[in-house]
Amino acid sequence: MKELTAFYGIVAGVNFTLLGLWWVTVQERPHLRGPETGNGRTAYIISLQFVVPGTAALVSQVAPQTPTLWRVAFVIAGLAGGAGILMLAPNMGTPGHRVASRLLLYVGAPLYGLVAFAAAYPQLGAGSTASLNGPQWEGVLFCLLVLLGAQTAWTTAMSPAESRMQSPALTPTEPTAETTAESSAETTTETPAETTAESPADATIEPPAQAAAKS
Repeated sequence: MKELTAFYGIVAGVNFTLLGLWWVTVQERPHLRGPETGNGRTAYIISLQFVVPGTAALVSQVAPQTPTLWRVAFVIAGLAGGAGILMLAPNMGTPGHRVASRLLLYVGAPLYGLVAFAAAYPQLGAGSTASLNGPQWEGVLFCLLVLLGAQTAWTTAMSPAESRMQSPALTPTEPTAETTAESSAETTTETPAETTAESPADATIEPPAQAAAKS
């Protein structure tokens, strides 16, 4: 771990930088934190994708020469990250967040499990053909977690709001006060014209008795 001090310091900085950007995004997009649709749960679980790896990488820098410290920190991070995904990801807010939910369930949870496993049994990775020790395998997994967190944050932030996703239902139009007033106005304007046009025709027709008297 001592030779990877700079690397894990960068990992911690990247994660907390992305966490700050995600918080700004949540503040700029109110639909990402609406409690009525469960989006607050979504915003929180994505925050965990930056908080958990960043905190674990930061703790590992306290005493790089002590393997027990980073191993305990990474085991706790793996268990906490995996448990958070399993509890919250299946109930992520709107249907627009299904991509992020599937990424977390099918990619994030196994990655956190591997983080905990590699920290609990670092000697298993040391004997592989890749010639990587435990902290180096953890570094690869942490890079994948950074990629996963950025991808889930992007897909969630770019998903449309719930009100935009719902198509308006086709309902029959009901007459309003304006349409009723317009129709009555058209009726009153057309009626005098019709009576005016019909009045001369009615005036020229005389009963047969009056015509005989005149003759």
